[in-house]
Amino acid sequence: MPRFLVKKTVPSEDGKSLVFKGKVVEGPINKGMNLLISMAGQAIIPVKITDIVHFEKSKDDTKRVGLVADFEDEPDDMRIIMALHITDEEIECK
Repeated sequence: MPRFLVKKTVPSEDGKSLVFKGKVVEGPINKGMNLLISMAGQAIIPVKITDIVHFEKSKDDTKRVGLVADFEDEPDDMRIIMALHITDEEIECK
């Protein structure tokens, strides 16, 4: 199963999306796939990838890929995920 190492999670400039910055650990990851975010091992929140961006000028090789998830219709979900402070965590994609 594809996996992505999240090094940093940041809101987008418009405040309606989150960007999971990191690198692909295993397998191909494409738009339309879901990041499977674990909430303390109790529940899994699927987050749809709406775009993939590349940060070519990043000095840190582990932060060159950004998986973008749109939360325009679910601002509460975005706040919950931001509160998890996801860093240095491998996340499965499906």
